[in-house]
Amino acid sequence: MGSKTKILIICVDRDNDIGEKAGLETPIIGREALVSAATNLALADSEESDINAIFEAVRIYERLTASEEDAEVEVVLIAGDKIVGVESDRRIGQRLDDVLSKFRAESAILVSDGAEDEWIIPIIQSRVRIDSVRRVVVKQSEPLENTFYVFKRLLEDPKFSRTFLPPIGLIMFLLAVSLLLNLSGKALGLILGVIGIYTLLKGLGRENLIMEFAESVKQSLYSGKISFVTYIVAIVLFLAGTYQGIVGYTQPEGEIEKQIVLGLVNYVKFSIWWYIGAALAPLIGKMMSMLIEGEKIVRHWAIVFSVIASGVILWGGSDAIIWLSKDNPPMGYITLFFSILGAVFLSFIGVKISLYMKGTTIKDDKEGETRIEPEESVIRD
Repeated sequence: MGSKTKILIICVDRDNDIGEKAGLETPIIGREALVSAATNLALADSEESDINAIFEAVRIYERLTASEEDAEVEVVLIAGDKIVGVESDRRIGQRLDDVLSKFRAESAILVSDGAEDEWIIPIIQSRVRIDSVRRVVVKQSEPLENTFYVFKRLLEDPKFSRTFLPPIGLIMFLLAVSLLLNLSGKALGLILGVIGIYTLLKGLGRENLIMEFAESVKQSLYSGKISFVTYIVAIVLFLAGTYQGIVGYTQPEGEIEKQIVLGLVNYVKFSIWWYIGAALAPLIGKMMSMLIEGEKIVRHWAIVFSVIASGVILWGGSDAIIWLSKDNPPMGYITLFFSILGAVFLSFIGVKISLYMKGTTIKDDKEGETRIEPEESVIRD
């Protein structure tokens, strides 16, 4: 009579509910131990789906024990970690190795409570052959659980989330703004406009145009370039042109639209310097820390002046739009011109200071190297 075939029934709890809720350590081996573990978990949380999976593993164990006379069957419960991912899967692999070192199974039957647990199939297959996979889901909740799992995986997929979530978020934001401003009747127009623009950009392959523009603005700010201020100038000119277009379109009627735009412009004019101060506060704090620690301040000067220049152009642009709304174009154009000129001048000062500080830093480094060389030569002699 030959040796018996060893079959291992593996019940997997990938997110370690048995440990978090029942306080039990895995691996748990044997029928009685699994029944006790399932009972403890049921007492801790009677709605936990892992209870069904554990009892199903026990049921399969009893059936195989009764029907397979030439087989030695064992059942085990293995848990991972509450943070599902690499660490959880590594723990499952380590605990399975411990079990296989004691019970050298030739094949295995995997029992899980859903599709997510089955992601560890490759981990088990690398150690023992899997003959069957049994998914245990409460019948009335199976479609819901599978739908939730698919939706969760889609949200975790960068391609899906970056393509569909930004326009949905923007549409919800515009809808919220329209409701707050009592413009619910115009919400449909705003939403259709956003969808139309996004569809156009998507069709042209330029859906990332806004993100690329924001990234280029950020890089120009961090690198201390004057182009950062010119980006802000472009935005202000765009907003001023948008206002003029609204005035031309709604004249002589449509005062509500003009009042909304003017309200936003006044908001910018009276709040911009508070926002500039909020942006400068942590930056100045960083510079003070660098001074205390004896570090050279180089790039931060350009950023400080660029932020102030942005405040000047935004304030000047909003004030220019207000002058235009008062039918005083000369004052609007003069205000816009001098605000742009002042912003460019401030940005230029910041860049020159940064370049000067960078030059002094390089000069100090070279002098330091020169001072060290004679000492090294003396040591060599």
